[in-house]
Amino acid sequence: MAKKLGSVLIVDDEAIIRQMLRMEIENTYDVYLAEDAQAAFDILATTPIDLVISDINLPGLKGFDLVKFVRKEYPKTKTALITAYNVNDYIRMARDNDISNIISKSTPFNFDEFNSVVKNLVTEQIFGLENYMLPDYEVVAEFDVKSSADMPIVENEILKAISQFCDAEPFVNLLLEELISNAVYHAPVDEDGKEKYPKYSNVVLQDSETVKILVGRDSEKYGVSVLDTSGKLTKQQVLFRIDRHINGEGLLDENGRGLHMTRIYSDRFIINIRRNVSTEAIFINYIDKKYKGFKPLYINEI
Repeated sequence: MAKKLGSVLIVDDEAIIRQMLRMEIENTYDVYLAEDAQAAFDILATTPIDLVISDINLPGLKGFDLVKFVRKEYPKTKTALITAYNVNDYIRMARDNDISNIISKSTPFNFDEFNSVVKNLVTEQIFGLENYMLPDYEVVAEFDVKSSADMPIVENEILKAISQFCDAEPFVNLLLEELISNAVYHAPVDEDGKEKYPKYSNVVLQDSETVKILVGRDSEKYGVSVLDTSGKLTKQQVLFRIDRHINGEGLLDENGRGLHMTRIYSDRFIINIRRNVSTEAIFINYIDKKYKGFKPLYINEI
């Protein structure tokens, strides 16, 4: 029998949800089930757990408080929340409680996404577009952005690449412009930690600052990864900026607008951070649009 990748505790008061999620991952992980926080505490007290996934609206102690307890008492255990409700309604609580992964109980339920989230959190294999795609994933195009002059050229080439297999979603050109612009102008910093290049200025990046872009697809979706070499962005900064746009100025607020727009106008938005090393922004769109309207929260920091 193949060795399991790790152990996962699923906490949900609905038995059908617990059993459904267990059946999906039990061949790969040791899976434990709990119907409420107290049952989860009993398991954690006797069993090493790599990842706890808790429903937000548990009876008694709620998911946010359960995760807070787990992170305090079992700091090596990864955590994620899951909900059938609008994730945007919980962004302020996520910011205040430093929660960065909220899985959506979409209809139909996205089992492939659930599997990738569990694997990425347990193994910390968070970087790379391939970690969010199906086994039939293929690279469509790769680009290096070495100057501000490269930006519009690369953006047009990405749109051409996507058009080979589907019609690009509205606003994809805006998402590309925002993410690539952020990587070029906001990622490079000087010795004092200040941004080196004024936005909209003509910039030639140093070799170590080159922005790497990857376009890939599988049988149901395509994705774009924008990787910079700063790692200066933090999980808390991302949560703050997303919350600020949802509950504050909205698109009139330029601080973090690219992050917010990408989350709103793509099906999936993922931020991966390796502190002081690199930051990766990934957006994914489903070709058949079957997961439209469900906006999970995925921010990973290692």
